[in-house]
Amino acid sequence: MLTSLVLAALAAAAPPQDDTVARLVGSAMTSGGASAFLETLTDTIGGRMTGSPQSEATAAFLVKALKDRGYANARVEEYPLGARWTRGHAEVRVASPIDRPLHVLSFAWVPGTKGAITAPLVDLGAPKTSLPAVPDAQLKGAVVLVEPQALDGAPSQVMRFAYVGALARAGAAAMLIPSDKAGRMLFTSAFGLYPDGPLPMLSIAKEDTLLLRRLLAKGPVSLGLDVANGLDRGPHKERNVIADLPGSEPGEVVLIGGHFDSWDQAEGADDDGSGIAAVVEAARLLKASGLTPKRTIRFAFFSGEEQALLGSRAYVESHAAELDKHRAVLVMDSGAETPRGLKVHGRADLEAAARAVLAPLAPLGATQVSLDASFDMDHGPFLAAGVPAFSLWVEEGAYDSHHHAITDTFDKVDPLKLSLDTAVMTAAAWALANGPAPGRRLTPSEATEILTRTRLEPLRAILYRPGAR
Repeated sequence: MLTSLVLAALAAAAPPQDDTVARLVGSAMTSGGASAFLETLTDTIGGRMTGSPQSEATAAFLVKALKDRGYANARVEEYPLGARWTRGHAEVRVASPIDRPLHVLSFAWVPGTKGAITAPLVDLGAPKTSLPAVPDAQLKGAVVLVEPQALDGAPSQVMRFAYVGALARAGAAAMLIPSDKAGRMLFTSAFGLYPDGPLPMLSIAKEDTLLLRRLLAKGPVSLGLDVANGLDRGPHKERNVIADLPGSEPGEVVLIGGHFDSWDQAEGADDDGSGIAAVVEAARLLKASGLTPKRTIRFAFFSGEEQALLGSRAYVESHAAELDKHRAVLVMDSGAETPRGLKVHGRADLEAAARAVLAPLAPLGATQVSLDASFDMDHGPFLAAGVPAFSLWVEEGAYDSHHHAITDTFDKVDPLKLSLDTAVMTAAAWALANGPAPGRRLTPSEATEILTRTRLEPLRAILYRPGAR
């Protein structure tokens, strides 16, 4: 009934001379194509860590899916991968004053302990600035518990990068980061660590963190660790998948995409399987419509996002000569939640265009525009290159509860919400491809000013640092 009401409202809202948006939205809401694709992806391939056989299989799977949907030009674009990483075992236990195993998970692209070790535990808490002035002698050889926080506008990933480097220089044996998830769920990431973190770094369950702090309140604590990870410097290749719906005016491009890599502990269903499913279904719907857009609509499926936006950075570099003709980039990577509208990432000059794109979607409630900016999704490299960059803005929902955790599985994705997101992505891609250019490409200095003003420059700096390729 809800779907019928939405479709009726869209039809009533659409201009009489053009019901394209209503038809595209109606198809997205009734086809179930995105959910069906996501189920196949998660059940047949599962987790898709960058550099793994599953990542390569996903690229082939995407090319076939796009060709089956009429995109004979579907193709892969390879780029160099700085290192492959493999997860081994990770065992941590309290060695004294009690003997008890702890629930941990290694962060990615970090080394192991090279065998079993025993080390004292030092708790630095949640620093409010830089690391507390603890003597190196106290940190040397220790396992250090620390909670990076966003400070002075710098995202927590930036502080995490700063802390792990400082602890490595002080000679610490390992770094423990308390998980912020309930039910002893753990977290993994490689942002700021790729291609080779300087020391073992592990997520530890919130409940086990509380145990350690209770023990420390009574006296010294030592931990036993045995972490085995593998790092292979290669050379290796990764790949993006690209397909085009050619426009009537050659040269200009609107790119719609997301990332197909995920973490190995779950299925990557919502991060970013849901985004990929929505984009594949958008490609099918637009092809099946028989319509020709004014600008070419390019569907881009990036790998390596979880490490350092590797695929989107590679795309920006390899297509540098064409970026002046990229009129807009639209990314979905916040999970399949109720759509609110679009984010324009600090670019107030894009706000009016975003509102015009969203106006026909009023019956879906997806008409809001946010100036909030981020640099931890695949729009980031385009933002840095000055290309008008948008991302789908959704309600928070339960996305963060399962983000980078073992519970990111297909059953957590609501098919109706995924259909709504697919409808918005499809309609927005069509509108961006056929309406006035939403804005101009910024100069390098203007793009840097945006990143500085929105306090994203430190995050860009650690991802683009020398050697982080």
